[in-house]
Amino acid sequence: MLGQWLATTRRHSTASLYSHRHSIVTQYLHRQRQFTNTWQLNTKRAFTSSQYANTAERVRNIGIIAHIDAGKTTTTERMLHYAGFTRKLGDVDSGSTVMDYLPAERSRGITIQSAAITFGWRDTQVHLIDTPGHVDFTVEVERAMRVLDGAVAIIDAVAGVQAQTLTVWRQTSAYGIPCVVFVNKMDREGADWKHSVADVEQRLGTRALVLVEPEIEKLAQSKYEPSELRRWVDAVTMERIEYDASDSTGATVRRQLLTPADGRAYEVAALARERLVETLAELDAEIVDEFLAVDGDHVRVATDAVRAAVRRATLSNAACPVVPGAAFRNVGVQPLLDAVIDYLPAPTERPAPRAISGSQRINESHKTKSQKSKSPASRNALAATDDKLVAFAFKVTVDAQRGPMVYVRVYAGSLDARMTLVNGTRGGIRERASKLLQMYADSSEEIRTIRAGHIGVVLGLKHTRTGDTLLHPDHASLEDVTVVAGRERSAVHLLTEEDVREPVGLQLHGINIPPPVFMCAVEADSPKDENPLAQALASLLLEDPSLSVSFDAETGQTVLRGMGELHLEIVRDRLRASVNVTFGTMRVSFREAPSCTGSARFDYDKDIAGRPSRAGLRVEIEPHDRNANNVFVEMPDELVAVHNPAMVAFPWLHTSIRRSIWDGVHNALLRGTLLGFAVVRAKVRVSDIVYYGHYPSTPAAYRACAAQAVFQALAQCSPQLLEPLARAVIQCPAMHVGAVLSDINGSRMGRVLSLDDADDVRGAKSIVAQVPLSAMIGYSSALRSLTAGSGTFSMHVEDYGPTTKQQREQILKDSLGY
Repeated sequence: MLGQWLATTRRHSTASLYSHRHSIVTQYLHRQRQFTNTWQLNTKRAFTSSQYANTAERVRNIGIIAHIDAGKTTTTERMLHYAGFTRKLGDVDSGSTVMDYLPAERSRGITIQSAAITFGWRDTQVHLIDTPGHVDFTVEVERAMRVLDGAVAIIDAVAGVQAQTLTVWRQTSAYGIPCVVFVNKMDREGADWKHSVADVEQRLGTRALVLVEPEIEKLAQSKYEPSELRRWVDAVTMERIEYDASDSTGATVRRQLLTPADGRAYEVAALARERLVETLAELDAEIVDEFLAVDGDHVRVATDAVRAAVRRATLSNAACPVVPGAAFRNVGVQPLLDAVIDYLPAPTERPAPRAISGSQRINESHKTKSQKSKSPASRNALAATDDKLVAFAFKVTVDAQRGPMVYVRVYAGSLDARMTLVNGTRGGIRERASKLLQMYADSSEEIRTIRAGHIGVVLGLKHTRTGDTLLHPDHASLEDVTVVAGRERSAVHLLTEEDVREPVGLQLHGINIPPPVFMCAVEADSPKDENPLAQALASLLLEDPSLSVSFDAETGQTVLRGMGELHLEIVRDRLRASVNVTFGTMRVSFREAPSCTGSARFDYDKDIAGRPSRAGLRVEIEPHDRNANNVFVEMPDELVAVHNPAMVAFPWLHTSIRRSIWDGVHNALLRGTLLGFAVVRAKVRVSDIVYYGHYPSTPAAYRACAAQAVFQALAQCSPQLLEPLARAVIQCPAMHVGAVLSDINGSRMGRVLSLDDADDVRGAKSIVAQVPLSAMIGYSSALRSLTAGSGTFSMHVEDYGPTTKQQREQILKDSLGY
């Protein structure tokens, strides 16, 4: 029976695939949109969440991750075309892609923000998120990985595993997300298939399960001609995959069972099957039984058994399937889509996300990392049987007509249009979901419900931010919680105290947002531009949590902070498109750290609106772990010595005081006493808290008291200035190494860590150096000049180091002007 199934020759094309699936596609999305002057998109076929009401196993939530320029968007465009979503292939160079729709993305030819789209393949609904590859937009990858179940990692067959590939791979590993690897650009000069597979195992630290191999073997770093890319062998099914030469789009694919009569092609497939089964045997016990049952013949092992073993190894993160191709030449994408359906998990096959209660979240925030790992609260998980809504907001964008568009992943229950939601992260504020949308990049379709396991967009939420948990009003965790209605306000606004309430109810674990490291000043050109500038900044902050804005009271400037030069350049272009603004010089965001111990006692006593407001406490600050760029706050278990019997009647005041002191300390540490930079590597000990009764000792009084005490204690700590240190990986031809090294060791005051042959580029050298981030401003242009345009580099901030006396004096002069 298996032999008869394998002997069937299958011919697939876009038309035949959708003819076969016509009964499944019950709704069509008809719309027109002009991408270029030469062609127009007329019809789209799409799946909606309502089509698979109770079949979460027929859903895949996947992301596309890779280093910049590895071919993520090009691969995604091919996926959409072969799935019948687009009528013509989009092209990055011409700016006609569906996924890169922002003007900045099309003009620069790179992905800047993640885009979500939904399409169907093999009777399965696929929610796909295309993520950026540039290091400045790592937070876009982070928040996408937070809600996805699987990922496709794309690797350049010429360059192999690159720096940002390692970064995004670590992000997927942190969430335990299974991956499929697509080795792209097999058509380029210098492509090395075997080296790329070895690179996956050596640098990514996983076992490679090669599912498809080229039928024609080439020497290392030899280019595959278009005619040689038409034939591949499938190690799982022992079939030949052949692309029709007459179809330039690559949509027509033939599969043919290979037999010994096929000569060399059969031998290549048999060797590929042998390697695949041998690798699986090291990871999966069941495939060993199947292998022994056929007397040790790798080829005779049942296809279903091999496919099941690959799936088990993938879902356990013990290995990852590897598929080669050349997306630009329209080759290899259909087998990649098949691998997504066959080997990546459905929402029901993923572990439940970690969750804690709101009160536990407050208590957890005061603990060290080791204490959190031992706490039962950090080990709780969302109940799989929970039938009440639990959703996570992982992204917010602002539309000029529709206002905030909140992207959510539903983990339990279902989210219906016009439904009332409780934002547990914002203290139980009630909001109404006015409309629900399913996104197709920048286009959308209105839907009635978003069910568990699906991703969608909610309109009408004015208080929700990235990382918030949305709950059903009748959720069990809200039984003893007073839910409040959100105050009416504009759709886009800066955060206020109402938005920063104590979390209540069930809380899903949030998103790790790295601190910004570059900054520049921004000013409105005239008084009439100040309000538009404030609104534009509020919209940007709502969309991008890695961006921050602060006001420098000494200079009167608004300071914009971001993740890198390109990040702030994109922000600058977006602001200038709508507001008349002037930007200052790009600078680096330093840090401050105490060098000795300081303490201060502060008693707060003021009349506010005719009412007394009193609080008192003592703060001691000392240097903390020099290897951890964070702050540790220590408070006694008994926060308040009860001198007033009325305290017994208000037990909730303990939590309120704790939170207020915590906020006051952290707000004060965001602005140091030296140059106003954030304070790190400090341990803050709060003690001697004085309580004067319920009415005078308000949370606001303790917040202000703690901030003033910290400010006075910091002044006694002789703060030192820390500069961010970047780890830079530079690749350039050997003839330019001397000039690059001289530049790093000289004017940039860097330290070379290693100099080796580049693994991924023949005849090139790879230089790893630690360089002050301030010296890397504008390095892209300098490197092009030093290497005649042939050098490339990537970098990320890995640590902070103390500045010398001369550096500190120069930084003070540059910042203060004297």
